[in-house]
Amino acid sequence: MKLFFTVLSAATLLFSSFSRGEGVTGEEYQAVVDTAYTYFNGAAKGDQTLLAQAFDQEFGHVKMIRVDSETKEETIRTVPLKEFSGYFKKATKDKWEANILSVDIVDNKMAMVKMDFHTPKTHYIDYLVMYKREGAWRIVTKTFVAKSKT
Repeated sequence: MKLFFTVLSAATLLFSSFSRGEGVTGEEYQAVVDTAYTYFNGAAKGDQTLLAQAFDQEFGHVKMIRVDSETKEETIRTVPLKEFSGYFKKATKDKWEANILSVDIVDNKMAMVKMDFHTPKTHYIDYLVMYKREGAWRIVTKTFVAKSKT
């Protein structure tokens, strides 16, 4: 009987701690998420100012898989974020949607964001690595996989 009450007490303590848990959203988390959406909105709107706020254009790069149309050989292409920003010169007429799937922040200095990103023609999964420098979160590396919806 004593064993039963010990197990019951342990189970009650265990489950009561789960039921009282609270999620904590800090300022750094929100700033990281805001930076990811600033990039997304800058790309969708063709807004170079927003992209410059989100990207570390001095040090950042995009890495993307390219497949040679003739040989079908895969390579990885690296493009500076400053150049990549230039790909978005005007607002899209299409509806784009993005959702943050995960955020991992290390020592309030580095973050990794996984973003699910849809356009009418393409589904992207982006990984955005950010550093906090000079008080602001900036994307320093963007990698992605794109899958055509057609």
